[in-house]
Amino acid sequence: CTQVMNQQPATSNQQPGRRGGFTLIELLVVVTIIGILAAIVLGVSGLVIQKGDRARAITDMEKIKNALEEYRIAYGNYPVNANASDSANMVSSLWVKPQADGKRPFLTMKFLTNSTTAVAFLDPWGNDYRYLHRSSPPYADQNNSKFGYDLWSLGANSASNSDDIANWQGDF
Repeated sequence: CTQVMNQQPATSNQQPGRRGGFTLIELLVVVTIIGILAAIVLGVSGLVIQKGDRARAITDMEKIKNALEEYRIAYGNYPVNANASDSANMVSSLWVKPQADGKRPFLTMKFLTNSTTAVAFLDPWGNDYRYLHRSSPPYADQNNSKFGYDLWSLGANSASNSDDIANWQGDF
């Protein structure tokens, strides 16, 4: 005699009375993983921004260097700027003076619009670009020759010299 048992096919592995969903532990693991990935992405983007700011500063200083060379060719010497932190004086020499003398400006930047007004030229971190060339020896502190000058940016950390960008360091 054979007995036939009434079996129902198993449709899921859920226990009776339990509803589908995620446990608190599973949700916490997912949130933690998302947090770690977000921290990695934000950290990498911060480094990209720092590199971009440094590249912009170097490009700006290359433009200043080229403008200084054009000035020296036109006038026979570099513009005098004894106060290195006064970038408006440098801009005046490279933007205003040539135009007042009937020449084209040696330095052209988007922010320079008025041919009679010099404004400060700031690096990506909001500090003046530094330029030093005195009228007599010592002409500069680092490049002390008649045709030498110091040109630098204080970098992101203006309190430390560790991230300065300078022509005497070969940064540009």
